[in-house]
Amino acid sequence: MKTPELSACHELETLLPAYVERSLPAAEAQRVAAHLPTCLSCQLQVTQLRALTDDLDAALPEVPRTALRANFMALLEQEKQLLKPAVAPAAPVQPEAKEAKMVSMWPTALANGWMRIAASIVLIAAGVLLGRNLSWKDGESSSVATNAKPAPAELAQSMRQASASDRIQLVSNTSKQTEPGDPTVQVLLNTLNFDASPNVRLAACEALYRLREDPQVREGLVHSLSIQTDPNVQITLIDMVVAMRVRRAVPQLEKLSKRADALPVVRAQAEAGIGKLI
Repeated sequence: MKTPELSACHELETLLPAYVERSLPAAEAQRVAAHLPTCLSCQLQVTQLRALTDDLDAALPEVPRTALRANFMALLEQEKQLLKPAVAPAAPVQPEAKEAKMVSMWPTALANGWMRIAASIVLIAAGVLLGRNLSWKDGESSSVATNAKPAPAELAQSMRQASASDRIQLVSNTSKQTEPGDPTVQVLLNTLNFDASPNVRLAACEALYRLREDPQVREGLVHSLSIQTDPNVQITLIDMVVAMRVRRAVPQLEKLSKRADALPVVRAQAEAGIGKLI
């Protein structure tokens, strides 16, 4: 049986996302403010939520320009047409969210505050990633862009010397020229595990998903679950192993669902992933 203090804490917990967003009515905001000094658990969750909000604010200036978004939607439409049977459509098909997602397993709980905030950050990060990957189509070619696929050693050297935005472009361009079984796959896995930038690691996730038929990709994603600390990358990896039906990821997901340093939204996503794989 829950004590009155625990019951009050559980009730106020659902208000924390709106409290951080400053969207609570004044009376409820005062209740939360009065509760926080007496509850370390709620203080920690508020700190984590504010960190997520700061990540979102930091990403907003990098949202792709209108021209880049238009380029992306045009490419997306081309990909959708390639996936359809060779029959002329009766009418233009509008882009739908479920077709546009590379990996989409958000649980129903997305409606609550935790999931909305985390999902927003992931989507913003994806927008930044797509905008940068498409920048070369908008006349902004980077000095590291090249038509020839570099050898694995050359790619690794370039990754160490390039800026974060250039590393994203290198990962994207290289993955499009790489086939499963290529030694370059290991460079992409190293980038996923050790690159300092979460955006570059997200780009590596996207690249490795294209190469998911390579057996070492599945093993690499499972291993990476145990070492990632960025919530966006953690959630992306969870969705990827679930989409790829990598059942041997279940033990790592169980560990992640119990990690004290993982955000509640990440632990919830790991638990949801376990349910889909077992």
